[in-house]
Amino acid sequence: MDKFVDAWRQVELSVSSQGDSSAIALAFYMLIGGCLSLYIRWLYRRFSSSPSDTDSITRVFPLLVIITAAVIAIVKSSLALSLGLVGALSIVRFRAAIKEPEELCYLFLCIAVGLSLGAELPLIAVSLVAVSTIFVLIMHADGRLRRENNLLLTVSGDAKQYFSGDKPAAAAAIEEVAGSFTLQRLDVESDRGQLRVSLGRRAESDTMSLVAALRQRLPDCEISYVNLDASV
Repeated sequence: MDKFVDAWRQVELSVSSQGDSSAIALAFYMLIGGCLSLYIRWLYRRFSSSPSDTDSITRVFPLLVIITAAVIAIVKSSLALSLGLVGALSIVRFRAAIKEPEELCYLFLCIAVGLSLGAELPLIAVSLVAVSTIFVLIMHADGRLRRENNLLLTVSGDAKQYFSGDKPAAAAAIEEVAGSFTLQRLDVESDRGQLRVSLGRRAESDTMSLVAALRQRLPDCEISYVNLDASV
């Protein structure tokens, strides 16, 4: 009987030591994940071109990485837990959709880092963040060199003078100054008309000269433009 009790105690000690080592390793990996997520957050806030509020999405990066790593560490050794996780995720309904593709990419990056750390592959997580950083810097540098604006132009004025006939004078002036364009909207109500066109991508240095030329040809019209690529 005493031999059986001693053997049982040895088994308990071995299981306890293995559990402690696993918990320590998981805590270490989650700490690495937190540091990497803070870096990903800085990377997104520094180089993002999204017009939405960057703080509202980047606040969840650290928790997303840590929770993903913990979940993978728990379910990776149990088929039952894995199936339970799939079933739980299948009934989750997100209240807000992710509309910006760039935000979705960064969220997937955080999830991938959490998966790597949960599977005890920290080198893959670090390599993933390093390679992603290189390509983010390349794309950012390429965007700065081009300096192009995607312009949406709106012209408003007298309907009879600028917006009547088969080819309104406002459209002819825009075509003469800016070349080809895409008509988005044309409104004519009583004595007022409004024309909205997309001019595509233009060099930043040409924007002000284009607007000045339009003001000379349409002196009585109200002219406004919006850079669709600008960040808020």
